[in-house]
Amino acid sequence: MNMIIIDLAAFTFIGISHILLYLQLIRYPRLSLKLVIPLGIAFTILLVIVVTASGYPEFNIILLMFFLLSLGLLKKNLSFSKSLYFALFSMVAITLVKMVLFELFMALFIVSPFHLYVWTGNVIHFIVSVIIAFFVVISRHPVQKITQAIIDSRFLYRLSYFLLAAGLMILFILTVPAANLLSFFYEEYGTASYIAAYILFFLLLIMMLISFHLTKEQMLVEQQKRSDRELLDYVQKLERMHEDLAAFRHDYINILLALDEGIRTKNLAQIEKIYHDVVAPTAELLNNHELDIVKLSRIAIPEIKSVLSVKLAAAQQQQVKVLVDIPDKIENIRMPVLAFIRMISILLDNAVEEAVRSTEKMLQVAFFETEDCQYFVVRNSCKAQTVDLRKIYEKHYSEKEGMRGYGLFSLKRLVEKMNHVTLETTFVAPYFTQTIMIKRQ
Repeated sequence: MNMIIIDLAAFTFIGISHILLYLQLIRYPRLSLKLVIPLGIAFTILLVIVVTASGYPEFNIILLMFFLLSLGLLKKNLSFSKSLYFALFSMVAITLVKMVLFELFMALFIVSPFHLYVWTGNVIHFIVSVIIAFFVVISRHPVQKITQAIIDSRFLYRLSYFLLAAGLMILFILTVPAANLLSFFYEEYGTASYIAAYILFFLLLIMMLISFHLTKEQMLVEQQKRSDRELLDYVQKLERMHEDLAAFRHDYINILLALDEGIRTKNLAQIEKIYHDVVAPTAELLNNHELDIVKLSRIAIPEIKSVLSVKLAAAQQQQVKVLVDIPDKIENIRMPVLAFIRMISILLDNAVEEAVRSTEKMLQVAFFETEDCQYFVVRNSCKAQTVDLRKIYEKHYSEKEGMRGYGLFSLKRLVEKMNHVTLETTFVAPYFTQTIMIKRQ
């Protein structure tokens, strides 16, 4: 009885893995893990009932195929060929991995000093199923990127489609089917099917490694393009500021010459006219906060300087008043640069979004360091008068009144991964302030 329960639990984990992997591949996030688990349990119970009542083990594969394809109907604009491809990927990949891991664990157990019992295979089956379910849960993004790289490559897509279809036929044979035709194939080609399954496993593994390599190259190309665009925007911004400063210098010289003439001739009317017509309008340029971005030159890390310049320039284009305070030169960051860029990008994107909606339209950025700590501060005006600071970092908290957007959950996770980095959040209406503090390690 205990062995039956262990096997049922193992099949349940595998069923959940099939469903979850398929939903990840079709990029349908609306079914949460809390819904997938009971769905997997219900489907496993249905399979057990159907297979037991009919006596046909091959119904496992048939029902799983139809069930996954029916889930594909939830995703709009998903073609049948793609839905079938993802269903085959989920079924064949998980089944082959389960088979290989089971044989590997059994081989390791046999050479170990432990005794082999009747229930050993059941326990190993359960452990393998739990491991597969765990990796399916944590590997969503890598698997999505790898499969997308395969789909983008016409050759790899067609080849993998053929291999997965062949894998489905192998799975039919290896289920020890009861149907006459499939039973004949099992008796004649059962051993060959096991060998073919292992060959297929390694072929698909090699293909995924190739796709992973292509994905990395594509990410590097995209990152380089993004860096080039940000650098170009930064250079153009500096050019515009240089032109403004050159124009102001020219006007300033003319003002001095005109004032010199008025003072020399003691012509008070001329001096007043010059002040009202020329000097007073220049106050608008002197108060232009675009000149604050020049302070970014005090940051010696090009990647960070580029990101900040683009983000702040974008804020100014949306009529947000930008104030920058970088009192001293920042020569290095006491954490990985990429992680820091992700953090400040989330902060600035949310800050600009909320500042645009507010009445004051104010954004302040400060970047400074002491002997023991570096501080990056983002302060922005808000439309809301109250903010629930306990909820803004929750994963699915999506209200826009006074909060900072979807990225704060990711920001919190980034901060929690580093012991020497802390995040402080305060709200005093109408200003929201967030401070990243990086302590010296």
